[in-house]
Amino acid sequence: MGGMARSAGRSAFGGDPASYHAVRPGYPDWVYETLCGLCGLRPGAAVFEVGAGTGTASERLLALGARPLLAIEPDPRMAGHLRERIASSELQVVLGAFEDADLPSGAFDLGVAATSFHWVEPAGGQAKALRLLKPGGWWAMVWNVF
Repeated sequence: MGGMARSAGRSAFGGDPASYHAVRPGYPDWVYETLCGLCGLRPGAAVFEVGAGTGTASERLLALGARPLLAIEPDPRMAGHLRERIASSELQVVLGAFEDADLPSGAFDLGVAATSFHWVEPAGGQAKALRLLKPGGWWAMVWNVF
């Protein structure tokens, strides 16, 4: 992997979460339309999100019915900001790296990584994401292109 090391990248953006969130672009509507129309995002869908950060995608996932939304975030500053910014009993924030998080296998309808999976070890991370899904569940990774 070129650029910043995974371990450094997982905490590189948490120094000022509010400012980071203010400049972070959202995702286009077609992403959420695809998640709803093809990938099982609906009211009551159990969803996990890898590297939720400040909740750019989390907010929309909740608005579209994710219940619960389990947000895995390795940076405690980002996780704290996420909890403060999105006050929802349906949002559960798990602090830690995705690879290390103790999550229930076969429990989720949808898994999402929104501009975050490059901070996860790819082979092990993909295998773990698939283990977490119910039969017929979906795994979606999206990035903004700058």
